[in-house]
Amino acid sequence: MSDVTIIDEQHSVLVKMFSKLNEAVKNNESRQVIYQIIDEVISFTRSHFTNEEQIMLNTTYPEIESHRKMHKELVDEALHLKSKFDYVDELAFRDWLNHWPLGRVLAHIKYADQHFEDFLAEKGIE
Repeated sequence: MSDVTIIDEQHSVLVKMFSKLNEAVKNNESRQVIYQIIDEVISFTRSHFTNEEQIMLNTTYPEIESHRKMHKELVDEALHLKSKFDYVDELAFRDWLNHWPLGRVLAHIKYADQHFEDFLAEKGIE
């Protein structure tokens, strides 16, 4: 399996995980269920970022440091938001989840990661 295929498959898993989170919010699942899904998303995201950064190192991706910074910001934002959930009422909790960084993660996949995949393609790495 190629590096690009692995990255693409992990992106698909992330999108599915965010969809599961969105469904849980829409279905008014308990905070416990939603926290479990958030923890799964954060854990998988960290693993994916580690994987991606290793591929970047192996291929001497010139923008690795800025990409690492983006990864750190996304994880930090998710952890910060999750830490606030315990202190808000149910309405705010649901509202925040409806605006969780799904859009930022999807934008990261579409733009920053696409730039990396283009770099791999230019090097002939599939």
